[in-house]
Amino acid sequence: MDNPSFRFHLPELETFLAVLEEGQFSKAAERLCISQPTASSRVKKLESVLRVQLLVRTTRRVEPTEEGRLLQAAATDALSGLYDVLRQFRGRSEAARNRVVVAATPMIAATFLPQIIHSYCERFPDVTVQLKDMPYENVLKTIADGSADLGVAAVDGDCDNLLFRPLAEEPVVLMAPAAHPITQAQKVTVEMLMPYRLILLARYSDLRQRLAQAFDERGAVFDATTAATLPTLLGMIDTGGFLTFMPRSLAESNARRNRATRELSDFQAMRSYGSIVTRKAVQTTAIKSFREHLHKEFEASLQAAGTAS
Repeated sequence: MDNPSFRFHLPELETFLAVLEEGQFSKAAERLCISQPTASSRVKKLESVLRVQLLVRTTRRVEPTEEGRLLQAAATDALSGLYDVLRQFRGRSEAARNRVVVAATPMIAATFLPQIIHSYCERFPDVTVQLKDMPYENVLKTIADGSADLGVAAVDGDCDNLLFRPLAEEPVVLMAPAAHPITQAQKVTVEMLMPYRLILLARYSDLRQRLAQAFDERGAVFDATTAATLPTLLGMIDTGGFLTFMPRSLAESNARRNRATRELSDFQAMRSYGSIVTRKAVQTTAIKSFREHLHKEFEASLQAAGTAS
């Protein structure tokens, strides 16, 4: 079947339909925000390409020829479908501009972000905030590949191609079984930890290095096992045979009668929380406003978590 190539442009077809709907070139030109000569030129070009007369000018209005009526019917149906698709594209684009996907480590996602997201959505009800909780490595990955717009985590080490903006800091504290002998001491030191078994979350690489250095300075070898997840870590603590370190808010939000927290007198470490975006990210207004709200509210949320227990 032959498919003749008619090289006319969409504005010419739109102008043709507008002239028929308005009945006059002048009114069609006004509606399309063009001059009347431009409207006339577009229709003439369309007639030239199609090699038919499409319009007949009467004393009062412009009427379609038989060919004009055929083109009007076909073009109206075709453009209606096209405009429906374009409206869908626009709707998706607007929805994307009004959506913020946040990736966060599980502790942050469960402890700090729910209230921050709630207060943001009350202020900006047209914006949808989607929260994804995942391991630290996956947070960095989803930010890097664009699956999430913003990450919230305590950053360990350098992040290539990512921008880290500090949110807050908090001290790391010792957590021990409540009945453990070390909880009875008036002052806890690094040397007092040496006879006992230690366990750390696997991703706390900076903390491990700090503790290893503190042990080395005291002539001891730091040897701690690791747990991949917080529930496993807490389960090991609850057996009574292990001690651990974790951020104060995390320790206090997981405090139980059988768990106790203490600060060391001769060792200090901090966890630095921050928001993360890619260096090449094009941030929408929604992403920018959520990030600003996050930075405004996070420290207060951190303090509230520390005093809630």
